[in-house]
Amino acid sequence: MKMINKIIIALDSSASALNATNYAIELAQELKAKLEIVAIINYSLGNIDAGVLPQDIEKVNIAQVKNLVKKIKTKHSNIVIKDFETVGVPEAEISKKIDEWEADLLILGHHSHTFLESLFIKSVEKKLINHINCPILIIPKKFNNKK
Repeated sequence: MKMINKIIIALDSSASALNATNYAIELAQELKAKLEIVAIINYSLGNIDAGVLPQDIEKVNIAQVKNLVKKIKTKHSNIVIKDFETVGVPEAEISKKIDEWEADLLILGHHSHTFLESLFIKSVEKKLINHINCPILIIPKKFNNKK
């Protein structure tokens, strides 16, 4: 079995992503593994008729993610975390970063969907299964590692 030396965390601005990041940091400390945060901002269509431009929504999303990364680095100041954000299709960008960095494990937070959402929207988790070549650890939204 291959040792886990590099853990990549797929991050968005959700509570489940923060939960997964906290778990990943603890795991990386135990394994003495390197960490990288990949924050993907999904392309936005905006609503031009309402005066909401795609780049405006992307700017807000980028600001939210940068704020979350700042909080993570403040809370875990003893951890060196390489990070970058990019705009694109999440599963393709995450896959590309895993290959570039040669990550051994991907950790991400689970996003729950309603029944109708699950019928019409494929989750990033499901799409990633067909795009990446390393194991995925999905942390449940309500997981509490402090028990």
